[in-house]
Amino acid sequence: MVNNDDGIYLSYSSNKNSITGNDVIENKKKGIWLDSSPYNTICGNHIINNQYGILIDDSNNTITKNTIAENEYGVQVYSPNNKFYHNNFINNTDQVYVDEHSNNNIWDDGYPSGGNYWSGYAGVDEKSGPNQDQPGSDGIGDVAYTINANNTDGYPLMAPFSAFGAGVWNGTVYNVDIISNSSLSNFNIDTYGKTVSFNVTGEENQTGFCRITIPDVIVEDLWQGNYTVLLNGEPWPYRNWTDTANTYIYLNYSHSEHQIVIIPEFP
Repeated sequence: MVNNDDGIYLSYSSNKNSITGNDVIENKKKGIWLDSSPYNTICGNHIINNQYGILIDDSNNTITKNTIAENEYGVQVYSPNNKFYHNNFINNTDQVYVDEHSNNNIWDDGYPSGGNYWSGYAGVDEKSGPNQDQPGSDGIGDVAYTINANNTDGYPLMAPFSAFGAGVWNGTVYNVDIISNSSLSNFNIDTYGKTVSFNVTGEENQTGFCRITIPDVIVEDLWQGNYTVLLNGEPWPYRNWTDTANTYIYLNYSHSEHQIVIIPEFP
């Protein structure tokens, strides 16, 4: 979607509209503009090289799983009570502007789900836990990302967020989400063999990591909650967490090219 004005514009349009799966690229003004349009979702879009990536005015919405990159302004917010999480903010000249009267926006989904990826974030990942005070990495920065005095991402992601279609389980469509500093390829779920697999690639001798989020309905159906992680066919150490909906698996490795496979844990 490319034009000389705005890409997608919602005005006085509310109650569960969904802007999903669009390539919103090289618009001269706003990529996506929501004006007086609350209770909508902006999800899974590539919003790249616009003047304004997303502009939200007098609207409270959910913005998730978007890549917002190379815009002059990534997001501008002129209203409270929006929720942003699992977005990739990459190399925007101004990542986010929030009007001084627009407090109470939320910039993460709590722990262990996490917040957004911010290019240029300078924090490290040496700790884990809701207060980031437990030993061991978890793919989340130990220090919050500050937008301004009233807007903070408490759980910034240490690498970009990717979502992979996992099919329909019990009548609902699910994704498997991966946060990784590796290039990801060949994602596959084999329901017959009861495996989840994908490849990771990165620069030699650098440390790579993956943080894999798998819906609990898949974890139970494939593995009855008990699983093993293999790296190139060999059992590999990992850390894990759960919440009410998902299982989170974290592992790291020396970069080259590897296959990661999650299989049932056999006795």
